[in-house]
Amino acid sequence: MDYEWNTQKIPITISDNLPPFNISVTAKWHYLSVNVIACSYSLASMILSMKRKIIGTHLAFLLFDLMMMALLFSANGAATAVGIIGVNGNSHTQWHKVCYIFKRYCHQGAASLAMSFLGSFAFLWLVVFAILNLHKKST
Repeated sequence: MDYEWNTQKIPITISDNLPPFNISVTAKWHYLSVNVIACSYSLASMILSMKRKIIGTHLAFLLFDLMMMALLFSANGAATAVGIIGVNGNSHTQWHKVCYIFKRYCHQGAASLAMSFLGSFAFLWLVVFAILNLHKKST
């Protein structure tokens, strides 16, 4: 895979008396996503819920759906926090801004975060509709 577009040379200063030296840094995005886990779970639960029409099974799926929704929103919150540090940096911990260097990477990260939030809200609405449907069946 070609990572030329997200490899940059960053000047590192060790001491004010020494000249900075450049180090080549590559931004990579290759970790397993919570969205993949949630999508796989949704597909499996959809197939299993079509086969069974028992209310107890629907309640169990609803509880797992709520846990998956909480996982999605917490992952989105963590990704947002890391993105804010990437944009603004953190002077207290000496973390420098990186989005002025890796602009394309940060723009793609922001777009993926927006899509992830859309998916999370869609999951939220599916859970709300499942609760309402389960409530209708119980009354």
